[in-house]
Amino acid sequence: MSPCTNCGQPFESAFCPACGQKRVPPGIRLGQVLGQFVGGLFNLDAPLPHTLRSFFTGPGRLTRSYVAGQRAAYTPPVRLFLLGVGFYYLMRWVLQWDPVDAALLDAGLSEVPDTPAMQVNHWMSRNVNLLLPILMMMLASFDRLLFPRTTLNWTERLVHYLFAVGTYLITATLLIPLYQFWPGLQLLGMLTIFGILIAAAIALHRITVWNVVKAVVMVPLTFMLYVVLCTVLVALLLGVPLEAVIGKPPA
Repeated sequence: MSPCTNCGQPFESAFCPACGQKRVPPGIRLGQVLGQFVGGLFNLDAPLPHTLRSFFTGPGRLTRSYVAGQRAAYTPPVRLFLLGVGFYYLMRWVLQWDPVDAALLDAGLSEVPDTPAMQVNHWMSRNVNLLLPILMMMLASFDRLLFPRTTLNWTERLVHYLFAVGTYLITATLLIPLYQFWPGLQLLGMLTIFGILIAAAIALHRITVWNVVKAVVMVPLTFMLYVVLCTVLVALLLGVPLEAVIGKPPA
């Protein structure tokens, strides 16, 4: 008999008689993560509040527990990401809010200009669900490059940033109704996003001054590269000349 990786109860069958979790080996494979995209759309029975609370109290500990086999106790990371995306789009629809338009109007413009750059920005804003996986893969890749001594493979780091992005989507979306009354609070939303991602990057590794510096630099740098990459890809997709998007405005 071997103990359940979720609750520790010894058992021999395929499912633990105490908590009901299926016997799973430690570690995460890419096929398991991709398979959750399908199941995550239809099954909402995992404890979401416990997962969010665990992330905020110890994001690194959450990921390591999940990787070690403690699955039934948490919302799977892909499902958390999908819930975050769904919540974000629901809030946008209910409030008829667009982050690009809101930022420009808050900057003093009387109307949103219809330029090639705005076409690209609006497409990116309205299809963030298609672009965020790129950000998570980039974060996992840079994390693997900058923190090679951490005993997690690339897929397990991807799981960590799925938890982080899902959490920031839910948290930052809760702030959107406040933007209707205080548009300047959109800056708080960005600080929330960066704060959660930086905290997640720090918590995954041994806490040293050098590791903290690397995490603080890695997250905004990765985000900037992600925005540039997505801007180029979307411009090519829409047939918008790159110079019209990233070039200098005409005098």
